[in-house]
Amino acid sequence: MQERIKHTYRQAIYEFVRDILVVCPKCNQQALVQTGNFHQPKFTVDEVRVSCIHCGYSQVLHNIQKRKDEKQKRGQILIFGAPVDPFFHLPVWLKMEVLGETLWAYNRDHLDFLEAHVGAKLRERNGFTHQVKSIGARLPRWMTSAKHREEILKAIEKLRKSL
Repeated sequence: MQERIKHTYRQAIYEFVRDILVVCPKCNQQALVQTGNFHQPKFTVDEVRVSCIHCGYSQVLHNIQKRKDEKQKRGQILIFGAPVDPFFHLPVWLKMEVLGETLWAYNRDHLDFLEAHVGAKLRERNGFTHQVKSIGARLPRWMTSAKHREEILKAIEKLRKSL
């Protein structure tokens, strides 16, 4: 556990939207959503694939266009910041109940980020006071509260063992 962390207010949730671990809709085992080089909010994605090595389930989405708002007729709604993958809306593999809330992560990198952010006793913004879209600024209070730190870190460790 680090005493202080400096860069968690610079990262956005989109940076973790690579190789998302999900629950296979066919066999309920771990499957993988491959998003290519998706790392920022784009309005068009060439190809996204979900595949399961356990049962062979596979699905591909081509030329995904993100809707800019709910009233648009064309495009797909991409969901970020929820315990489902943004493209197929499948539940994430790394998910558990903690303190009556849902702790979740897209993948190992996301889990590492959460562990570093939650475990740090001092979280520095380094001049990024208005970075409200960063993942560090958007985490819920129950997760970032010092009184819940140990319980959250234990839950993160349990999730890590399910990888």
